[in-house]
Amino acid sequence: MDLNPRKVGIAVECRNCGRTKKPVGRSAPTEMANSMCDNECSGYRLDPKPGSLWPGETEETFGHFVGNHGVQFI
Repeated sequence: MDLNPRKVGIAVECRNCGRTKKPVGRSAPTEMANSMCDNECSGYRLDPKPGSLWPGETEETFGHFVGNHGVQFI
């Protein structure tokens, strides 16, 4: 099975803190780290769940299969 170039990451907003959730298992650039929701927030793992891709990033460019949280198909 091939990686899907039509599976694209979207911004997922935390219902607890209102910030955009950082993709699971990914490091945020230093200048963005303090403005993103992460594991420190009690709402990070709650619905809507974060995905593994940055907004606009595709499964194909990421280079690994990802789940269906935090993505859209274009």
